[in-house]
Amino acid sequence: MKQFIYLCACVVIIGCQGVAPSLAGEASLGGALIQSNKGIQAQSGQSPTQFQNVEGTLKEIQGNVYVVEGEATKEPIRVEVGKDTAFPNGQKEPGQMLQALISTSDGHALIIR
Repeated sequence: MKQFIYLCACVVIIGCQGVAPSLAGEASLGGALIQSNKGIQAQSGQSPTQFQNVEGTLKEIQGNVYVVEGEATKEPIRVEVGKDTAFPNGQKEPGQMLQALISTSDGHALIIR
């Protein structure tokens, strides 16, 4: 659980870099991090990384790749997992529903629940 909290804190800190100037004209963010399906930008030292929420049914596991069939997409989504992927609710089995926060550049999952 501590790893999940540290991971969330890091995502928030990285995501908040440069947010203060952009809030000057914003009235409310309204949970944009959770509800946005268009993508989230977290700025690091070089180019910004975008993240996307994926939700669907885990169809199969191929090594370190989860194949997820989403309700909104017609094609399966390939989600790469690694040692740095957090599983706060435990590992998933085929047939279970899951939610994942993935990088749009390489499909690597930060969190799978």
